Amino acid sequence: MISSVTKLRVDNEDFLVASMIERCPRSMMIRELLQNALEAAATAPEGRRRVEFSVLPVEGTRKLAIWNSGTGLSGEELFRMCDIASSIRKETGLDRNFGMGAKVASLPSNQRGLRYRSARQGEVGEVVIGKFNGVYGRLLRPGGDGRPAEVIDAGEAARAEGRRTGEDWTEVVLLGNAAAQDTVSDPYNGRPRVGPRWLVDAIGQRFFRFPEGVEILLQPGIAGLKAPHRLTSLATRLARLARYEAVHTPEGITIHYAYDPAHPTLADANASQGGGPESASSLAALVHQDEMYGVLSGQAWRREAPSFGIPFVARHVTILVELPSDYPVQPEAYREFLRYRSETQAQVKLLDFAGLVTRHQPGWLAKLLADASPAAAYAAEVQEELRQMLEQMGVARRRPRQSPPLPKEPPAPRQGEPRPPAEPKPVPLENAPAIFLLRDPAELADRDLLHRAACYYPETHQLHVNLTYGAVGEMARMLLATAPEGMDAERVAEAAQLQAERGMVLRIARGLAYALAKRGRPQEWKEPHLRAALSPEVLTLIADDIRTGWAEAEAGLARALGDAEVGQPAPELQPA
Repeated sequence: MISSVTKLRVDNEDFLVASMIERCPRSMMIRELLQNALEAAATAPEGRRRVEFSVLPVEGTRKLAIWNSGTGLSGEELFRMCDIASSIRKETGLDRNFGMGAKVASLPSNQRGLRYRSARQGEVGEVVIGKFNGVYGRLLRPGGDGRPAEVIDAGEAARAEGRRTGEDWTEVVLLGNAAAQDTVSDPYNGRPRVGPRWLVDAIGQRFFRFPEGVEILLQPGIAGLKAPHRLTSLATRLARLARYEAVHTPEGITIHYAYDPAHPTLADANASQGGGPESASSLAALVHQDEMYGVLSGQAWRREAPSFGIPFVARHVTILVELPSDYPVQPEAYREFLRYRSETQAQVKLLDFAGLVTRHQPGWLAKLLADASPAAAYAAEVQEELRQMLEQMGVARRRPRQSPPLPKEPPAPRQGEPRPPAEPKPVPLENAPAIFLLRDPAELADRDLLHRAACYYPETHQLHVNLTYGAVGEMARMLLATAPEGMDAERVAEAAQLQAERGMVLRIARGLAYALAKRGRPQEWKEPHLRAALSPEVLTLIADDIRTGWAEAEAGLARALGDAEVGQPAPELQPA
């Protein structure tokens, strides 16, 4: 059969190479370099599989070096390895090796050069790639015969730096973008700036497990270390905790739940997970093929934690959703995130699995969260009123992200007589949301509620209310002005505060009920409109409407104080 196809070619090769390199996220550099080193180290004899990060002086400036044991590269292989989409002893594929990761991810931050050295069967070759005279390529230097060469003999130089040449290994040195750039502490030349722990965090927030039998060593000078340190993977550190459980779901997904309680000092926190410079901070992430994606840590994790059924103590809870290797996802071109294997190739987000994480929450974690939840006498009353409102309005239950948006199988063709359409299943009515009443400044800051009254989490149907919001204090002040004279001041203040809190929570809850009733009307209320109606900003405006609940709050205060006289006009509001 005669082919009627001619292959597409690259017209402007220099532009294509530069475009691929300079669009790559800089943050992927360590992932790509370490992944290559781990794969090579796995080929070394058992007990000698090692990757080292160390400080190497080059022309008087500290440069970061990554060294690994395992089968080295010959001179010819070093030359071929430098080309885009070239892989040595690896199978290329969209879900395997792209043949461009380490080079493409490292060159934007090392245009002055990446120095590769590799020992293979007693010979040490060296090649430097970078951006020279405006073009990305191999640097030509005098070879053994004096003629310009891309790959030169570096055996003597390697021995001078303390490397053994009688065994196979490979080393990469980051020369950076300037001769005076310290790539140990400033790998991106200030764009972006990084802290002293940047390397440890780059490894710890990407690699969930390390290959069996391969050790990763940080030599003195890395992350402020005074002595060599062997890194411990997050998977190993979590398994050491007293409160840790891996839950296997029917979908083949494993969800890791871990709780590390508060510790007096950061050193104590690190000691609880085995010690060392590894971070003991909580986080949440997707895990696929032992690597983490979409990592949420710090404030970002604490803000999103209620969507995963963690309304409190998120500072001490870690959640990891591990997808099986055959799950229908694949990394995007630069491996920064995952995409679904579907027609739209949508980005895989951790929030897609929020419902799964909530449903499979272990009993010990649920009890711990329940014990940490503050309560108020009026919370049950508010929930009951909400339930009645939702029932009267016929609001249907709706939970986003209860299962990930996997590609659907096409329906099987029908045979024989056509089947009558199935009766639609009745949609259950919405129940009252769980209400969490917050006062702690740290908890409020975690939810970005210091200056807002409330936040609704649709994934878990939770309403979080800020009881320190200014509308509470303003109504309490107004109520105090109406109290009978001569009564115990402390009792009056407590009653006024309670009624002010109750009133604001009721206003917010009622407003939320009306907003929830707008769901299921796509022609009138589209998703952007619903997001706005359920937003913290709208709930805050509802809380600000003190006048609406004035009569009810005043009557409540009168009952609390045993005074039947009600109906006084509300005092004038003071300008903010």
